[in-house]
Amino acid sequence: MLFTLPVIFLTALLLPLHGGGDPERHFREAGLTGSFLLCELESDSCYRINPDRCAQRYIPASTFKILNSMIALETGAVSGLDDTLKWDGTKHAIESWNQDQCMRDAFQRSCVWFYQELARRIGETRMKEAVAAAGYGNMDIHGGIDRFWLDGALRISSEEQLTFLRRLWREELPFPREAQRTVKELMVLERTDEYTLRGKTGTALRSDDIIGWLVGYLERGGHVYIYVMNVQMPETDDLYGFVKKRHTLLRVLLRDQGLM
Repeated sequence: MLFTLPVIFLTALLLPLHGGGDPERHFREAGLTGSFLLCELESDSCYRINPDRCAQRYIPASTFKILNSMIALETGAVSGLDDTLKWDGTKHAIESWNQDQCMRDAFQRSCVWFYQELARRIGETRMKEAVAAAGYGNMDIHGGIDRFWLDGALRISSEEQLTFLRRLWREELPFPREAQRTVKELMVLERTDEYTLRGKTGTALRSDDIIGWLVGYLERGGHVYIYVMNVQMPETDDLYGFVKKRHTLLRVLLRDQGLM
């Protein structure tokens, strides 16, 4: 797939985003096809690589855990971050899933079975209402209450992920503020004296094309930047290498903008 030239919108001086050079080279060097969206929270300034792909909807995979966590906390499907679900003994390829899980650990490990159980506890009626209230993607939860975000009908674009994440940061979603704050804390990947990086990965393994997401926030210099990355896994990659590439590429792209 050929990339279109990046589209840059600069309407405020807060955002040091620029499209100089050849930003698409970072994708090429990583051997990836994808898109990148970066916006300063309090302005309309956005930087896009492959804007057509940013507008295309894909299955959210584990990025849906952001919303699923809020719904579970609001409905009482889980009582809090340390509420533990028992592992049923089923062996999973990811070793860290093969044990009891609390929400704090399950989110960081992206443990699918934990969140499938939460979805079953929430139930189809409450889940459908909450997804619609949040305006999440196409809001279609057909395909099974514990599968619709993995290989069912739910789809969301990078632009829609941006809108959702902006509302979450501002605590404007239709959930208790405490639940929104809790989920933002769950998303912390790294804290340093200079910045805080929050994020959530998602990997759609149950489709013809393996799609990967990395979405979240960078807090730096008193400003918050929202980022959304969507990439397709090359046939030559292994899953571990694919996940690692996303994190590496994100840092390269943020560094290219002078943010890391």
